[in-house]
Amino acid sequence: MPESVLRGNPPRPPRTSPEGAADEAAAELTELDEQLIAQLVQRIRMARGHQLSRRAAGLPTSSLAQENAMLRRYAARLGDPGAGIALAILELSRPSSGPAPEQP
Repeated sequence: MPESVLRGNPPRPPRTSPEGAADEAAAELTELDEQLIAQLVQRIRMARGHQLSRRAAGLPTSSLAQENAMLRRYAARLGDPGAGIALAILELSRPSSGPAPEQP
């Protein structure tokens, strides 16, 4: 199993001068945020499609066992805040929560 972020590698030292390090780090964080958002949008769309397929097949829209497994994975890797992130993702993934987010 992948290592928990709570016990992961320490932050890497900046590659540039102290003056440029802050700007470089901010740009890298912005890029990571954009990647995370794009991945979340993809996951939300996939989950909504899966839920609609289950409903069309006469099954419950979601699987409580799958949702609980997701919560455990996030909590195991990210601690209690990870469980909160998983809950937010599940909420965003509900078909009744509005239109799917636009692809960036």
